[in-house]
Amino acid sequence: MRRGRHLGLALLAAVFLAAPAAASADMYWGGLIKGESFNLSGEAPTSAAVLNRFESDAGKEITMVNTGQSWVSFDRGTMDAAIAAGAVPLVTMPLPENISLAEVAAGDQDQQIREWAKAAKEFGYPFLFRPWWEMNGAWYPWGQKAGFVAAWRHFHQVVVEAGATNVTWAWIINTIYEQNGTVADDPHEYWPGAQYVDWVGMDAYNWGRNPLQPDRWLDAEESIEPTLEVLEGIAPGKPVCICESASTEIGEGAANESKALWIHEMLGEYLPSQPSIKAYLWFDWNVEQGGYGSGLGKWDWPIESSPAAQQAFHEGIQSSTYLSALPAMTPLHKLPIPGVLEPPSSAGSEPAPASGAEGTEPASVRNLQALSSAQPREPMARGTRIVLGDPRPSGRPGGAILPITVAGPGQLRISGGGLRARILPSRHLVASRLSKSIAGAGELRLEVRAAGRKQRQLVAEGSAKLVVSVGFEPAGGGRPVRKRLGVALSR
Repeated sequence: MRRGRHLGLALLAAVFLAAPAAASADMYWGGLIKGESFNLSGEAPTSAAVLNRFESDAGKEITMVNTGQSWVSFDRGTMDAAIAAGAVPLVTMPLPENISLAEVAAGDQDQQIREWAKAAKEFGYPFLFRPWWEMNGAWYPWGQKAGFVAAWRHFHQVVVEAGATNVTWAWIINTIYEQNGTVADDPHEYWPGAQYVDWVGMDAYNWGRNPLQPDRWLDAEESIEPTLEVLEGIAPGKPVCICESASTEIGEGAANESKALWIHEMLGEYLPSQPSIKAYLWFDWNVEQGGYGSGLGKWDWPIESSPAAQQAFHEGIQSSTYLSALPAMTPLHKLPIPGVLEPPSSAGSEPAPASGAEGTEPASVRNLQALSSAQPREPMARGTRIVLGDPRPSGRPGGAILPITVAGPGQLRISGGGLRARILPSRHLVASRLSKSIAGAGELRLEVRAAGRKQRQLVAEGSAKLVVSVGFEPAGGGRPVRKRLGVALSR
């Protein structure tokens, strides 16, 4: 997220379709991992030493790795290294300055593109492909150019005609911001159309008050949510990837301006509550401001920037939200989506809408006969680990309080489309304003409010219905459970 992004910051992307999975992992994770962060040469996945060091620091094996590759140059060695490491390649590909978007659209690059597509087809494995990222900004040669859509569509057509149906196309924007009441760097005019895109996503940072490029401190939600709402409006139902994400250590001294707390909030609170986000990649590179040799200083993006930040990442990424192993890959199909049994079609058609998209709710939601306020309270029978009570209005307009009774200690995971949720203070909650760790048996209170398109519906129509999913993972390795129910909100 930047108004005047410097070229020294590069690469990353990925996104994934929301699935109403039970208590199973539902998000790829990984990063752009450079050896400089550890005083090592090379980068992941080709350097085993670099990859092993990052995975050791994180305490978990990655399932996606970002790798930059030059224009229509298929680096088979790097791609094979990623698969061997158990990670999906995320290929970030620029357009060189000496080749214009108009030339691509006119077919001048077709022969080179066909050769690249042939190599991609021979590779066979699905991979996420991010060409010409952050096109809504002006810092790259392809940025804010009128010919972007025509060039993207032609590129896509040539690759599909060559039979490289394993190429999973990711349209990745830079985070947007408001200026004088309007959206700056609006990405709408660069949208190629649903049939030309499989995933959408963004690059999003908390720049804080780092003197290399001071901005303001953004918490985890603030760094992503405004742009996520834009993406969900442009491409409803498409899976979302946060391709580049990181935080500085430097704020203005406020108690909540801590990178460790920011990581805790991102991994433990925000991402698990967003069903449309299906991949998250950290920018683990202490890149030099302004590019190599500038002498301006290096950023503190890596998780290893402090022991507290590394520990927060290590703890947060252990959640079952984040995949620790790849799902089965089908040759020449699109990238599989966690929780979805059948792979997406290899054709260039639009994938099925995500759970919770407007007007496309799954049968399990449509078949709710009544809102939870009309449902009887479930007794805490023997063996029951969690009970959701009848919701009641909260003290804030458009909000509701949902009682949750748990049978013992464990972890709660709250998710649902178009909502914001927080656990109200309770003696049963571990003492942290961000934690959903439950210390013991008892009743908690979950406050839910409408967000995004649901909030707009609430304002326009006076009411809205949310579907809340509450997962509970008992401490000590007990069987996880998940429950869903509808909640009616009114102004």
